[in-house]
Amino acid sequence: MGWLIHVSAWERVSPGRRVLGAFVRVAIWLALLIVLVELFGPPIAIFTTARWEARRFPGVKVSPQPLADYSVSDAPGTVMSYFGYSFEVPWTATFKEKVFGKDGLAQLQFESGQGVTFIVPANQNGLFAEVVTDKSMHMKSLEIVLGDLMNRSAYDQYAALLKTTPLTIRSFGPRAEAVRGITLLTMKAIATGPGLETGVFSFELSGKRGFQVGDPRKSRRADLEVFGMGGHHVEIICVTSGDSVKLSQPELNRILTSLHAMPIESSGSTHAQVTARGTKRSD
Repeated sequence: MGWLIHVSAWERVSPGRRVLGAFVRVAIWLALLIVLVELFGPPIAIFTTARWEARRFPGVKVSPQPLADYSVSDAPGTVMSYFGYSFEVPWTATFKEKVFGKDGLAQLQFESGQGVTFIVPANQNGLFAEVVTDKSMHMKSLEIVLGDLMNRSAYDQYAALLKTTPLTIRSFGPRAEAVRGITLLTMKAIATGPGLETGVFSFELSGKRGFQVGDPRKSRRADLEVFGMGGHHVEIICVTSGDSVKLSQPELNRILTSLHAMPIESSGSTHAQVTARGTKRSD
């Protein structure tokens, strides 16, 4: 009976009041929606962006794992020396060489199918510092977003980059941290090699440590980011051409374990110094 009385009372309300009541309810819902957008809009946008980035670049979901295989190839090799550093590759085939001394970059292509790019970054203060201070990139504004990361060591900067995944970004946490997380996730997708999705590994060796981006069992490319050696940072990119030649972890470990900074008096100029059982061939 109460329900019938209620309906009868509502039916006696004029159409004008019904419309007014409807507008009031809509206004209330709009007000609540505005409040929710103000409170939760940015976090939802951050959450959505992180997931969208992960769909575009699945590799950003990968975080570093300790390297499990430290075995070293004992195959005959070739000793290379560039820009004050020396390392040995476990191949002896004839190779082509290009050296760009001004850029601190040397490229080697072996006829057996392996390729190596050796890079000494001009800015040794870390990836973030390099990006922010490089005027050609126009990224000075990132200094505010990156905050204290700019003051960390080159190793810690790269570690922060690789450890960032969609799951580490707290969309509803402090806004500055969430924005920094999204920025790092985007940089991770751009700055790391194509082998990222196959795995990232951290390594610790005598006098050096760093990260290997790419699992040679699954990828034709592995990027070695090596830190230490008197506070220096070098990059070594190893690739193979075709499916018939593959990299192996022992081969990469041969390069890593043999890498060292040369004494100043024997490091020479920025040109290549090669002591090899292989044969160098110029273009």
